[in-house]
Amino acid sequence: MAKLVHVAGVALIKISSGGGAYQDLGYTRNGADITYEGFFLDVPGDQYGGDEGPPIEVQFLGEIARVRLELTKFDMTVADLVHARAAGNGAGDANIAGPGTLLLANAVATRSMDLLIHTALFPVHFPVAIARQPIEINKATKFSTFVCEFECHREQTTGVLWDRLTGQH
Repeated sequence: MAKLVHVAGVALIKISSGGGAYQDLGYTRNGADITYEGFFLDVPGDQYGGDEGPPIEVQFLGEIARVRLELTKFDMTVADLVHARAAGNGAGDANIAGPGTLLLANAVATRSMDLLIHTALFPVHFPVAIARQPIEINKATKFSTFVCEFECHREQTTGVLWDRLTGQH
């Protein structure tokens, strides 16, 4: 396979909150950073010293993705929906998800968001995304930057963590 420089193209970040149509969140400063994190379980065995020794086998348990966005051109109304943390909530402090809210239960139809990094060549779509990490925005005479990080999980029905779909809901 050829070794090439890859350029996905300008990335428009879109979200869908609660199964509705995509809304344009905006454009990032330097692209969307995607980190895929695997989960593993060590299997101890007497062959290598039991619990204190190295594993005799390693089990793969699944994977999530973290998407970090630093946006310098964005829609504040859509950013407020991200800040609400759960799909179906409105914008503003009074509408942030309450304690005990389940975010993955029936994820596609209810509380997680749908995140699309829409590029010309290599779009990435995460059907189950949660704004789990701190959300930052600066307010001053300088331009505002909206920083958020989504934790993306497998869709419970299909098992899909990500795909290349870009179609509208």
